[in-house]
Amino acid sequence: MYLKKTIKTQLTNDDKTFVIEDLIELKRFFSKNHIKKLTLIGPKPKSLIGQNAIIFIQSNLFRANKLVSGVFDGLNNQNFHTTTLVTRALVETTGALALFEKKYLQYQKGEIDEHNLDEILETLYLGVKDKRLIPEAKDPFNVMKLIDAIDSVMRRREQKIEKQAYRGIYDDLSETSHPNSFGYLYGHKIKNNIINFTGETEPINIREYNIDAFSAIANAYMEIYNDLRKSIEENEDLPFMEYKNKKPQ
Repeated sequence: MYLKKTIKTQLTNDDKTFVIEDLIELKRFFSKNHIKKLTLIGPKPKSLIGQNAIIFIQSNLFRANKLVSGVFDGLNNQNFHTTTLVTRALVETTGALALFEKKYLQYQKGEIDEHNLDEILETLYLGVKDKRLIPEAKDPFNVMKLIDAIDSVMRRREQKIEKQAYRGIYDDLSETSHPNSFGYLYGHKIKNNIINFTGETEPINIREYNIDAFSAIANAYMEIYNDLRKSIEENEDLPFMEYKNKKPQ
């Protein structure tokens, strides 16, 4: 995960140096929070919420790490469609984490029971839309339910955040991701009755890479992950040897 010097220069010239700072912070974040392995040991706890929750958020973390790497690959290769598509996927991935945090807090307050939380976790982790391979699998949550969960948990932290701010980010990214007007916008320019089609190596202004959206969702992801993992580790019985000895690395 890195940025080419030429891209750093473009970001600096366009007052987007926060992306460079985000890169440094994200590399530190993923390195710090990666768990190499967890070893199950007895006795089996009464509740498996902690065990399953840690497995879920670590799997989610791996996905987020790869998506973030894809954004920087898109920047380095000057492919704004890559950064947009991958940032959109990162919003969805953050949404899954946010929905679980929202429901986990409800569980802690006694608003939902363990069975209900377990069903939610199973749907988030094992939900499948295409039933050809796993006919018995649960249907996944609608993606907009995940996106709205980000708004919910982030507004709980900061009331000044605009309502449906993250849904707005997702909708904007979707417009460019889909093969419609905005998705085609940069493929050509029309001037004086002449249509010039954009060449493969023709540069696109750094402002078109949706990096403001990326920065917003990447920082939200780190905040949600950190709070959720801390809460799970403090409140749940984790039947892993690494947790019995010390915090896992």
